[in-house]
Amino acid sequence: MTTYFHSSISRRAVLRGAAGLAAGMALGTRAFAQEGAQLAPVGAMVKGTAKPGPYRIGFSNGFSGNSWRAMAIAALQAEAKKTPDIAEFIVVDGQGDINKQVNDIETLVNQQVDAILVIANSGSAVAPVLKSATDEGVVTVPFNLPVDGEGWSTYVGTDPVKKGGALGKWLNDALGGKGKVVALGGLPGNSYTAAGWEGAQKAFAPGIEVLTFKDAFWEEDKAKVVMADLIAAYPEIDGVWCDGGQNAAGAMKALLAAGKPLVPVTGDDYNGLLKLYKAEKPNQPKFDIGLMSEPTWQGIFALRAAVSLLKGEEVAKQQILTPSLITAANYEKYLRPDLPDGVFADTSLTDDELRAIFKS
Repeated sequence: MTTYFHSSISRRAVLRGAAGLAAGMALGTRAFAQEGAQLAPVGAMVKGTAKPGPYRIGFSNGFSGNSWRAMAIAALQAEAKKTPDIAEFIVVDGQGDINKQVNDIETLVNQQVDAILVIANSGSAVAPVLKSATDEGVVTVPFNLPVDGEGWSTYVGTDPVKKGGALGKWLNDALGGKGKVVALGGLPGNSYTAAGWEGAQKAFAPGIEVLTFKDAFWEEDKAKVVMADLIAAYPEIDGVWCDGGQNAAGAMKALLAAGKPLVPVTGDDYNGLLKLYKAEKPNQPKFDIGLMSEPTWQGIFALRAAVSLLKGEEVAKQQILTPSLITAANYEKYLRPDLPDGVFADTSLTDDELRAIFKS
């Protein structure tokens, strides 16, 4: 999929969202927060080389197989349309293929775009092509999923090791440091899941036995199938570590289908999981959730960082997102019972925009 548009619509001063976003923030110099998620500068500042605008900006999306990506693209496109400094915004889809994404980035460079935003399928695989693009004077901004090295202009997103570790600690504590767990991750070879799972395992006490790790593609239906196989192989599962709420929801539905009790599970702010928790918790005494949001608005700040660098301004080399923990105590702040399961709660999109995406 390749999407193009030309824009001449003015930028809004603030983003819209359930909690509202901080207005007037100086990019890269002040922290940003929405519903507990904080985006803050880390490390050195970098200064761009001023180029005359308006700019042509490409976005290499590693794949578009779930609703989080659909919401992230919609948020990016809405921001680009409102930004007079952007003349053209090009979206290309890697379709989950690492080699295709590398080729997509090379094609964007050949099209002489001024900046490239990236959600990488593999942080190691795209690192050389991004460094090459950066060396050629293209502003490169990976976001959401980190890219190896520092051969890019600036990064916006979570630290997956810390996030995975926090989820691992929650699961460890929920099980009292003892029990048998399985883990479900995203795409095969994905560096985000690998880093998160690394952090999680370091947080486990010796009494936690890891039965297995499986890729579940951040897709609820696929995770349900994967979990069904695990239930057959491992009759005793005390907890499930997931780095995505779609995986967690699918895993819990597999347990329900097998007539098994629901167990503590980690994930993110996927509305389907929040709905499932509300519906099943009264009848499932062991069911518990420890979630950390993965805001669909983070690409907006990647886009703003790209524009700032193209205008010769300074931004932080990294802007790291630190979300707060969503648990039984506060999950109803995030739950959206009137919206589809596929919605992620921490979003800049309005209800009307979300309904348009999900056609509900």
